[in-house]
Amino acid sequence: MDLDSSGFLNLGADMGSDIALVSMILLGVLLTFSVVIVIRGKYEIHRYTQTVAVVLSTILVFYLMVLRFLQPEEADDEATSELFNVLLFTHILIGSIAVLLGIFITLRANGVLPKFLQFQNYKPPMRVSYILYMLAIFLGVWVYVVMPDRATAM
Repeated sequence: MDLDSSGFLNLGADMGSDIALVSMILLGVLLTFSVVIVIRGKYEIHRYTQTVAVVLSTILVFYLMVLRFLQPEEADDEATSELFNVLLFTHILIGSIAVLLGIFITLRANGVLPKFLQFQNYKPPMRVSYILYMLAIFLGVWVYVVMPDRATAM
C-alpha cells in the first residue's frame, strides 16, 4: 500500500495520514471503552484491552508516524506555518510520552518488569497515561486539520 497516495477520506491528505487519523480515533474509543470496563470492576478484561491498545498504538505510531516523519522530504517553508510546527512538535512530545508510559504500564501489568520497577498503585500512572493519549489524539486531529499539504489541496 502506498501511504503517499491520495487518502480515502477525500479531504486532501495522503493515505498514511488518513489511516493514522482514523486508527488513532478508534484507538481513543478502545482506550475509553477500557476505562469504562475497569470502572465496572472487570480488571482482567481491562488488562487485555489495554495491552492490545498499547501494542496497536505502538505499531501504528512507529509505522504510520515515526517512519514517515524520518523520510526525507522537500522543504516548503511557505506552506509550513508556525502553528503547524508548534502543533506537530507538541503532538510528537506528548504522544511519545504517552506511548512510552503506556508501554511501561503494560509491561508492569503483565509482570514483565523487574521488581525494582514495579508499583502497586496503578491509578495515578494509568490516569496520566490515558489523559496523555487523549491529548495526543486530539492534537493529532488538529495537526491533520491544519496540515499544509491538506490545506493547500482544499
